[in-house]
Amino acid sequence: MRGHHRRLFAWLTVWLLAVAIVLPFRPTPAAAASERAVVELWQALVPLRSVNTFMNTGAHPDDEQSSLLAYLSQGVGARVISVIATRGEGGQNAIGAEYNAALGVVRSRELAEAGQAFGVEVRHLSEDFDDPIFDFGFSKTPEETLAHWGHDRALERLVRVIRETRPDVVMPSFLDVDGQHGHHRAVTVLTLEAFRAAADPEAFPEHLAEGLRPWQIKKLYLPAAESRGTYDSEGIPPTLEVPVGEYDPILGASYVQIGEESRAYHKSQGMGQPVPEGPRTFPVHLLESKVPVPQPEQSLFDGLPRTVGDLAEQVEDRELKTMLLSLQEIIDAAVAAYPDYRRVSDLVHKGLNVVRQARARIAALEWADPELRYDLDHRLAVKEQQFVRASRAAILLVTRLTADTYELTRGASATLTLTAFVGGPVPLEDVRLELAAPAGWQVEPVEVPAAARLSYNQTLTARFKVTAPADAPFFHPYRPLDLYGLVHYTAAGVPVTVKVEPAADVAVLPDLSLQPQPDGLIYNLEEPGKLTVTVVATSYRDGPVETELSLAAPAGWQVEPAAAPVVFQGRGEVRSVRFTVTPPANLAPGRYTLRVQAEGQARSGEYVRVIEYDHIGRTYMVLPGAVEVQAFPVKVPKELRVGYVASGFDRVPEALRQLGIQVDLLDEEDLTSGDLSVYDTIVVGIRALRVRPDLVAAMPRLHEYVYGGGNLVVQYHQPGDNWDPERSAPYYLQIGSPSIRWRVTDEASPVTVLVPDHPLLNRPNAIGPEDWQGWVKDRGLYFPSKWAPEFTPLLSMNDPGEAPLTGSLLTATYGKGRYTYTSLILYYQLEQRVPGAYRLFVNLITP
Repeated sequence: MRGHHRRLFAWLTVWLLAVAIVLPFRPTPAAAASERAVVELWQALVPLRSVNTFMNTGAHPDDEQSSLLAYLSQGVGARVISVIATRGEGGQNAIGAEYNAALGVVRSRELAEAGQAFGVEVRHLSEDFDDPIFDFGFSKTPEETLAHWGHDRALERLVRVIRETRPDVVMPSFLDVDGQHGHHRAVTVLTLEAFRAAADPEAFPEHLAEGLRPWQIKKLYLPAAESRGTYDSEGIPPTLEVPVGEYDPILGASYVQIGEESRAYHKSQGMGQPVPEGPRTFPVHLLESKVPVPQPEQSLFDGLPRTVGDLAEQVEDRELKTMLLSLQEIIDAAVAAYPDYRRVSDLVHKGLNVVRQARARIAALEWADPELRYDLDHRLAVKEQQFVRASRAAILLVTRLTADTYELTRGASATLTLTAFVGGPVPLEDVRLELAAPAGWQVEPVEVPAAARLSYNQTLTARFKVTAPADAPFFHPYRPLDLYGLVHYTAAGVPVTVKVEPAADVAVLPDLSLQPQPDGLIYNLEEPGKLTVTVVATSYRDGPVETELSLAAPAGWQVEPAAAPVVFQGRGEVRSVRFTVTPPANLAPGRYTLRVQAEGQARSGEYVRVIEYDHIGRTYMVLPGAVEVQAFPVKVPKELRVGYVASGFDRVPEALRQLGIQVDLLDEEDLTSGDLSVYDTIVVGIRALRVRPDLVAAMPRLHEYVYGGGNLVVQYHQPGDNWDPERSAPYYLQIGSPSIRWRVTDEASPVTVLVPDHPLLNRPNAIGPEDWQGWVKDRGLYFPSKWAPEFTPLLSMNDPGEAPLTGSLLTATYGKGRYTYTSLILYYQLEQRVPGAYRLFVNLITP
């Protein structure tokens, strides 16, 4: 992740401030910077001690086993890789309005920041917004998940990552057991298969043609005991307890604490909790090993070469063996010399030179075992990069790459400034600054100094003008622009090159962002008329431009105006145009697309969605500027007035308003003292009791509203959402737990109508089999498990192979009114403009 290099020190500062009441010392900014540098030097030295790589696999961002990864990365010094299948698109969002692909972007950025916080490399199997490896919602089985993802596709991508990174040890984050999320189980299934497939040269032979080699992971672990996960029905006995509760005196925290600090980057999921210091272990179970393992185990890497010195035992060439043993002595000395910057610098650059000599020796030798040659070189290549990082930390090299603008249009230019500052006692020779750009980009030096000597407290600065090609691809958050700086220098006679990422992503964007509002419409064939679309256009072009905005519609549709001239004076200016759209009189039910276009000096057909939060920075999604129109018939009572108790978790009011229904949002005053009798129906939003204490207090008053003749519709709640089975509904109603047993995840599961003539299924819209078609994600969740006999269940449904559930739609007469509780995820179907969900919802709110 570019521009957000928040190291562990930043988190330690937060924790220190949290307990500042008992700490009389307040570090000065200079002291804080010094402490940060010392910590970063230590973090650069620790990886030199290990030649091992550990891989942790999971299904969603935040599935990583953070305390274990923190211990291995920051304590042991192992290279740690977190492989996550999806982007987390199907989750909740506790911080904003991003869902689906946009939420995937947020969660991917959060995962990248979390990994960077404690030195973990992150890989994804999902590659794009519409990738089949997608978080499609809760799944009960790995078979269902892999049917969605494509088993062979997912396995190939995981095997590819394994062959690229060559881990010694792998562990999935969860067990494949009943009750666990099907996505988690699927990743565990894939991990166990990949343990074997990655070593099989006949598995995915195209990898070999690309230069990858088969790789046998040596040890396969599973999480054990309390690590088994929230929903697992049972655990497995641990064969090793990893001491993640150890306290690191330099980092000033335990590895559990460091792990939780990294998890705090998953803000959209509400992750990260303060934990106290003290002993704690992470239990694991060794499922399979390809090497002899001493008993009892003391480490995840028992039975494997652990250090560069151990690698020396694998080689017969005396010269190479001597180099590796010498390198181990240098590493030991460098760690022992910490925090003497000058001494550490001398040793690090000496070690870097020896690593390069060893790799040259490996390349020059004739090997009886070419796999050993390849493996040794791979490990030393990793070690070489670790020495470069240590060089940077030891000489206190501070680099920055900034731009006068990070947003470019095709053919436009930006000026980038690259700086290198030396804060340590070791002078650097032959310092040169360079800018690397993708093919087709023009890089012109504006002010680039000649190679120079750089000593303590000196800065070298270079400026470059970069110009995007006319056909440059637009920015994609999963494929950021490969534009970076290079700082070349020589220290202690050893040449080093450091890569410098931009302070923020440099993004190529369309001339204009064309945002249609709303981005989706419904067209009621029962009440044909006109539609209104407002296009909000934002200019990313420098200087004045003129263009024409239009809305392209299917044949037979009328759009007014046909085109609208718009003038922008400069970047960032916003203009809006309102279009009136009239569909043809004989329009058939279906989904139609309206496309926004700009033609003129500025051209575009795209909408730029900007996503920006403090903890992940700024990023963009370049999407088609389009409006989806779903046409279908739905009967809506005239002058229907609805009060809505919003939770912030759904957009039901907006959906109902598109049908011409008056929807008023009810605040605390309305609930406690307002005249509720003016509403034909009151609807409670999903999980509103969790976030609306005023609603909890007002439930007796809402029940009085029903008793007097009102119509109350309550959408699903979790058991922990302040739901009281005795009091939240007018009659006893208990929400089922555990939730996995009280939900239907198959969105196409057959629906049986239990009371065919009930008004809720017939008035004003007759609900038929076609109304259950086209649903997405789920049928429903958090179904009630028990209810009073006054309730009438109207529907029955179930996932394949499971017993029918009848609690998805319960209704009861209370006094003169009606109370209805539904666990169907109607809110999500309305967002996706599913016709049957609209028709059913109108029935529910019809008194």
